[in-house]
Amino acid sequence: MKHFDITYQGETITLADLPEYRKFYRKLESGAWEPRTFRALSDQLGPDVTYIDIGGWIGVTPFWAARRAKRVLVLEPDPRCREILKSLLPLYPNVTLIEGALTSQPHLKLNAVEGFGSSETSALPIGDGPSVEVEGFSMAKLLHIAGPGPLFVKIDVEGYEYALAEELRKLDHPQVKGVQLAVHPALYEKTLGGPRIFRRGRSLVATLRLACLFGRLARQAAVGKFPSLVTYLSQDVAFTPKPRGADLLFLNRTPPLQSSAPDHTLAAL
Repeated sequence: MKHFDITYQGETITLADLPEYRKFYRKLESGAWEPRTFRALSDQLGPDVTYIDIGGWIGVTPFWAARRAKRVLVLEPDPRCREILKSLLPLYPNVTLIEGALTSQPHLKLNAVEGFGSSETSALPIGDGPSVEVEGFSMAKLLHIAGPGPLFVKIDVEGYEYALAEELRKLDHPQVKGVQLAVHPALYEKTLGGPRIFRRGRSLVATLRLACLFGRLARQAAVGKFPSLVTYLSQDVAFTPKPRGADLLFLNRTPPLQSSAPDHTLAAL
C-alpha cells in the first residue's frame, strides 16, 4: 500500500495514499476537519499520557497523537481500516492496533455503510452493505491493556455509543485524565420505531444521559460551537429536521494517578 506525507494541525503525518480519501485529505490539510478534536488532543496529551482511540478509522487521529503521547492504543473493527492501519504501524512504534470493537459481548456484528473503510461503518443496524463479526473488547480489558495512567480516551463509534453506557462508565476512574465522546443522535434515531416526535424525544433523552455519565469527570460547558449543553440539545437535537452530532469533552476534576506499578484496581474493573 502506498503512503504519503500530509501536514495538518501542526504535524506532518504519513497516511495511506488511496484515491477514495483524497477529497477528505484536502479538507484535513486545510484545517477544516474536526479542529476541536485536535485542540482537545493538543491540550490533554503529553509524554506521560497513554491515548486510547476507540474507532481509529484510517489513522488520522491516532497517528497524529503518536507524535505527542507516550503510547497510543487504537481499537478498530472495520476490516478495511485495519488493513490500512496495519500497513502504517511500522512507522509508528508507539502505536498498538487492537482489532475489534468496544462491547461487553465476546463478538459484535459490524455493518458497512457504502462499503467497509467508510467513516460511517457502525454496529447499529443501519448499514446498506456487507456485515462482519468482530471480536469484542470490554472497557475493563482495554484499560488493563493500557496499564497505569494518566489516560486520555477518544470514542467515535458512529451511534453505537448509545448502547455502551455501562461500558463508558468504567472510564470514571482516577487514572483517566479525560474523555472525548462523539455522539450521533441522528444515527441512533434511525434505529427507533414509532412516530417521529417520540423517536426525537428518545434520542434527546439518550443524548442527555450520555452527557451526564460521569461523576469524577466533569463535562466542559461548551459543546462544539454551542456555549452549553442545553443550547446544543435544543438547537441541534430537539428542534431541527435532522439531529446533528457533537463531541462531549469530559476532564478529570482531580489530577490523574501516576504510577509505575500495576494498578490492580483498574485491572479488576
